[in-house]
Amino acid sequence: MPALPYSITISDEERAYLKSLIKTRTIQAQVVDRARMLLWKSEAQTDKAIADGLGVSVNTVRRCIDRYLNSGINLAVFDDERSGRPAEITDDAKSWIVSIACQKPCDLGYAAELWTLAALHKHIQAHAEKAGYPRLKTVTKPWLQKYLKKMEMKPFKIKYYLERKDPDFENKMHDVLLVYKQVEMQFDDNGNITIPDNGHLTHTISYDEKPGIQAVANKYPDHNPTEDNGYIRRDYEYVRLGTLSLLAGIDLLTSEAIPLVSQTHKSSDFIQFLKILDAKYPEGDTIRLILDNHSAHTSKETRQFLAALPEDRLVFVFTPTHTSWLNMIESFFSKMTKQMLKGIRVNSKEELSERIYRYFDEINADPIVYHWTYKMDEIDPDEAATI
Repeated sequence: MPALPYSITISDEERAYLKSLIKTRTIQAQVVDRARMLLWKSEAQTDKAIADGLGVSVNTVRRCIDRYLNSGINLAVFDDERSGRPAEITDDAKSWIVSIACQKPCDLGYAAELWTLAALHKHIQAHAEKAGYPRLKTVTKPWLQKYLKKMEMKPFKIKYYLERKDPDFENKMHDVLLVYKQVEMQFDDNGNITIPDNGHLTHTISYDEKPGIQAVANKYPDHNPTEDNGYIRRDYEYVRLGTLSLLAGIDLLTSEAIPLVSQTHKSSDFIQFLKILDAKYPEGDTIRLILDNHSAHTSKETRQFLAALPEDRLVFVFTPTHTSWLNMIESFFSKMTKQMLKGIRVNSKEELSERIYRYFDEINADPIVYHWTYKMDEIDPDEAATI
């Protein structure tokens, strides 16, 4: 009576390891055969079926299975005289893996900027023996992925950061915070603006540009929500009509938002915005702008315009380089994007401009007071007492 078929139980890690041996081109054929024997036996194939499939004797199959059951996967796959797969990957080998992962592929002669798991695995297998770590020739991708995760290494991803390049960062940030403190001191306990005895008032404007606002038109009309479909349905295709730039400021005393929509955001546009401010506020008052280091703010044309005004009419307070978060109007722009610009469709650039101005009218009808709180407790009120 023929023996009933039986199976062996192998772990997921052992299965992945055996499959990696089968795919390795430089490994001995008999090692590949033995790996297949174990895999097929785990699927309950008969010894004869396995032997016929590999062109070996039944005894060869049974000997491989017995060695696995008695001595484990290493001695079942590799001959006794060979060391085969060591029980563990050495610390030096692991350090070598980390050193490779810490380099860009392009620095090692590849085209790619970042590793993929497959590319890193292939490189390790190809260069392990030359580096003195032959065990790594047969390391599996699941093991490599698990090890990188354990080491909290992600050579497949880029995490962006911004170097603080402004050597005068702390002083500039202090100047901006000092302005916010001075604005705070311009209100009395009831939230009313206090007018100095000399009648000279300083108006502080948080200013910035939002360039590249796209005017986009639908190619086909939207379908408004219905009882059956409670959302707007829109065709994916659209038409680009061009872009507009928004120059805007927020008066930190009145919370009024002041816009200027333009085709560009050059020095001439910035000067046009300054003219709007100059005409808006009473003569003799100071208009103080918190703004970034855009070239238009310090251009020759801008300096010439400022030189023609009274000395204290327009005063600039510059934020440190790459610190837009320090300017309160950035939160306004973020809110505007979510409330009005997200998903907007128009028929022309003129319509986009009109809707932007309409949004500012709506905001100014119910103004929101902006209060800066970050590090304000570090600003000495006595230092801020002189405006």
